[in-house]
Amino acid sequence: LTQFLTDGAKEILTALPNDKKSMYATSNTLNAGTTTLTVGGSEVLSVIRNNGTINQPCRKIPVVLSGRAQDSAEMVYGTSTDPVWWVAVNALNIFPTPDSNAATVETLAYPAVAYGDSSITKFPDEAEYLVLLYASVKALQNVLGNMLTNTAIDTTAIALVKAAVDQAETAADKFESSTESVFGDEDTFDTAASQITRVKGALNNAEDVINSNQPSATTDAFGAQSNEDVELVTSALNIVQAEIQRAQAHLTEWTSIGDMRVKEVNAALAEANGYVSEINTRMARDKQKYDWYMAQQAKLQQDYDKGLQIVRGG
Repeated sequence: LTQFLTDGAKEILTALPNDKKSMYATSNTLNAGTTTLTVGGSEVLSVIRNNGTINQPCRKIPVVLSGRAQDSAEMVYGTSTDPVWWVAVNALNIFPTPDSNAATVETLAYPAVAYGDSSITKFPDEAEYLVLLYASVKALQNVLGNMLTNTAIDTTAIALVKAAVDQAETAADKFESSTESVFGDEDTFDTAASQITRVKGALNNAEDVINSNQPSATTDAFGAQSNEDVELVTSALNIVQAEIQRAQAHLTEWTSIGDMRVKEVNAALAEANGYVSEINTRMARDKQKYDWYMAQQAKLQQDYDKGLQIVRGG
């Protein structure tokens, strides 16, 4: 704010009509001890040199003519009654060089304004409010610029979304892994202890007891039925029913494990969606703030531009 206030005061002073700028100027004396003045970016309002009798106005020339201005044979030659001045490498020079007949350089004095100040020294009272408007506009622009980055969104939330999606991808990849089963554990799929192997074994046992000569051609269900042995038929069918139930139990276990993997994927995606919702909420709130700041900045800018035009005399 201090920088914005100081910049605003400088811009407003620069916009003043020339006849009013001298009210807020600084006088710098050049003489035999100090013959040049470091301008430092300040606007030079007037340069005069005393010729021993009166103060003579100095004529401004471009720096390229500074050599000729010191040559009495040239038309631009500076004299005690028609002195000249120019700026070279940020230093103001006068010819004839100031000596005991001193010169005075009037420059516009730019005040330093701090945010805690209650007034501005050497500044038009009627324009002080414009300094506040200028600083407010710049402060709002600064806020708007900072809103382009939101760490909570750009770093935290987006990183959490990515982590959750990566977790879901890792879980889903196990369905197609060449080194793991569909569900991430080979015991559920392709080993002797797996649920699918057990399902197949149970169904094979049931088939054997029905019509694959187990325990013998005369004692499987079809053989016993051919022999009209009702007791053996019933016993064989009971074994078949038991094996089918075992197959169903292993299949249920296998499905449950798969459901757990799907739930893991869904849980990770749900977490990602939660963070996305948070991002959308934060972005909506940021946009609301941004729009409000924009509206305030535009209004203050209009007030400032109007006031500056008045100060200029327009």
